[in-house]
Amino acid sequence: MDLQYRLIHFIQAIWRQDGQQFIAELFRQLLNREPGAIEYQHYMRLLTSRQTKLSIIEQVMCSEEAEQNYLRPPTSFIPTEATTAASLIRRFYAAEPFFFIHSLYDELLCRNPDSLGLQGHLKGLMAKHSKKLMLRQFLNSTEFQHLLAHPQLPLKSEPNPYSILTASPRTVQHIGIFLAYPHPLAMDGEGIGRFLYRLTRGMLSNFPHVHIHIAATGYNHADAEQSFSPLKPMFPGRIHIHHSNNVEHFNTNVPAEIWIVPIISLDLAMFLKKPYILCLHDLVHHQFKDLYFSTYPEFCHRVDRNGYYILHKAAAVVSNSNYVRTHHARGIAGLPAHKTHVIRLAPPSDEYQTFSFMDQQHFRAKYQLHHEYIVFPTVLRLHKNFERLLAAFIQFRLTIDGYHSHLRLVFTDQLSSSPKEADVMRMLQHVQDPEIVNSLMFIGRIPTSDLPSLYKYAVGTIVPTLFEGSCPFPILESLTVGTPVAAANLEVTNEIIPDMSAFLAFNPYSVDQIEASLRALWVYRHTLVPRQQEVTRAAMQRGWPDVANEYYALLQHVISNPV
Repeated sequence: MDLQYRLIHFIQAIWRQDGQQFIAELFRQLLNREPGAIEYQHYMRLLTSRQTKLSIIEQVMCSEEAEQNYLRPPTSFIPTEATTAASLIRRFYAAEPFFFIHSLYDELLCRNPDSLGLQGHLKGLMAKHSKKLMLRQFLNSTEFQHLLAHPQLPLKSEPNPYSILTASPRTVQHIGIFLAYPHPLAMDGEGIGRFLYRLTRGMLSNFPHVHIHIAATGYNHADAEQSFSPLKPMFPGRIHIHHSNNVEHFNTNVPAEIWIVPIISLDLAMFLKKPYILCLHDLVHHQFKDLYFSTYPEFCHRVDRNGYYILHKAAAVVSNSNYVRTHHARGIAGLPAHKTHVIRLAPPSDEYQTFSFMDQQHFRAKYQLHHEYIVFPTVLRLHKNFERLLAAFIQFRLTIDGYHSHLRLVFTDQLSSSPKEADVMRMLQHVQDPEIVNSLMFIGRIPTSDLPSLYKYAVGTIVPTLFEGSCPFPILESLTVGTPVAAANLEVTNEIIPDMSAFLAFNPYSVDQIEASLRALWVYRHTLVPRQQEVTRAAMQRGWPDVANEYYALLQHVISNPV
């Protein structure tokens, strides 16, 4: 059975067997093994005592052994084992409540949840009802048992009234952006938030007939309202924010003709009935597999349980670089070439023109930036390499000229949010001078409207990251306001900046090279910008209206050429 079959198809196939064949298939499908002689005898006795086959299926499906099987993490991004009933349950059993409940409805009842049902089951999970209990409730429901007896169950690939498209030219008017996070997330200060704001603004500016519909859950509705609020007066009546914990609400009440799913971890998108394109920024947890799986195993396994399926259900997959398209979309995820596309991002020139720079004295007082500073605007994720940058900066400050510079190094995150906090604190124990320790400043995430001023008043921006899915945002953002940059020499950056020597390029794994670039950035800060702007002229001329045009063309193509 392939991707079009649901869990109920597998249960029905078991249920239709008799005698020993029934018992053998039950064990193969749910326990991934053959039954032993004693188990054969036990379940044959139950069958002859007129216990129903469904009750026996329930016993095995909800057994401790089966549950351990469901909780087993995936062994690879692309599924390698044969699809069984247990492997289907494994995709959602360890998931967060929203996805777990949506999956139960889809896999066992062949539909999305109704609002009352979803609300009731969410309350049950919040009240610590076990997932096994909920699984039993679905198996014992009249609706499931009626479906089980049906001679021909609906397949996942069958059309429904919300997804029928005709192969003819269409003018897309209503575009959905799917932001149904199953947990709170503050988008301001996140790369994904800036990306969506700029793309939405570009779409609405370029295409006066377009309406944008943001779909959020109760967890992030208020944040979505706040993040997109500056666009509402600019484009009155054309940006709409909807919220529900039920994907079926979006299917039936949001007039989006096609969706943009901005990140692979939004697995609830699999329950959308209209086509979607998925933005694959990267699969960084496979780029640095040992690092990420050892630190965030639950997150990595959660992405891998359904990442393959959400990518393959997408009508198209967009990356921001050839590197990610080649190595992640096609290499790791195994997508066919025709389904993958590259749409490069752009500097925020138009956006920054709408922000006025804060008065420098006021800005410095607000963030306690009373000395000259170099900035690395980032969330302190594992691949951002900030610990080597810290070591290099301390090394520079310990030199005579570095010490007398009184230079500060600024991060837009809190050290306490990083799993490397303990390593950094151990490093700082060896620094005796409080002047140097105090020169390392973690100011936390700042409002997007303050970012231009942060760049403007810095003597330089440094980008030591080990990897990005596209040319790192801070390079182009910093140059937009005329602040010089030192950056790691990465293959993905070379796609748009072939000559990285202008950026004091360094090996991000070498503390000594990072220190040398820091020193050069400080010493030559007044002379670097003209050459950096020259070698990035083509990249800097690209704007978010260009990005929006390319996204819209892809949306138009997908909706006019349904698979």
